Amino acid sequence: MKLLREPLIWFFAVGIILFTADDYFSRQPGRVVVDEGVRDRLNKLWQVQTGNSATPKELESLVQNWIREEVFYREALRLGLDRDDSIVRRRLVQKLGFLIEEVEEEGDQTRAVQDYYEENKANYSLPVRYSFSQIFFTDESRLAELQTKLEQGADWRGLSETSMLNSSYASRSEKEITATFGRPFTGYLYSLVQGKWVGPIKSSFGLHLVRLERILPTETTPLSYIEKRVYADYLQHRREVVTEAFYQDLLENHEIIHE
Repeated sequence: MKLLREPLIWFFAVGIILFTADDYFSRQPGRVVVDEGVRDRLNKLWQVQTGNSATPKELESLVQNWIREEVFYREALRLGLDRDDSIVRRRLVQKLGFLIEEVEEEGDQTRAVQDYYEENKANYSLPVRYSFSQIFFTDESRLAELQTKLEQGADWRGLSETSMLNSSYASRSEKEITATFGRPFTGYLYSLVQGKWVGPIKSSFGLHLVRLERILPTETTPLSYIEKRVYADYLQHRREVVTEAFYQDLLENHEIIHE
């Protein structure tokens, strides 16, 4: 079976076995074992929360609280309080997910990361971006006046009506332009002519004369600039693949009945 040849599945399976065995031996009926492993875990949790190692007195208090919690926990299980509880159910599923997420491949993964980058370049590419200038006005009757003044060489920056808009925008994607001016405005981008005032163009604010300054084509960020990000994405992708494969493998052993 192809799944059984997946190294991460074996690491995950071994982790489950060790976790289950540890849980079994430490929770035999009538016995609460407080060993070095328990003390070490409690001390590490204390360090995470406080930044310092627990003093002997603090550790003893942590142990007593843990014993109290463990006794109550076992009694809750004995009474079946964990059954049909959506919160417990989600927590157990989450804990299983954590075990999977802790699994990472060993060895040199340079080639695998490179392949992942090549297959997902679109995720690391900048879209087409536009640099443009705009003159804002609200009364369409001003259009002829504005066009005449532009032809006469007037300073276009002084022709715009007062607003919160910038006179120029540099390297903005369609998504960014839409967020500022609205979708109707973005629809005119393809009709713009570089170096020429075009309009009137409608936006969510009003009307505009727009001059395209520059179009920057889509651009892929080199792997060397974002290697850590790609590596993190690759590991997350591997975890998702292994989780889905593990689920599908388990699903083969279950009969799903819809009633």
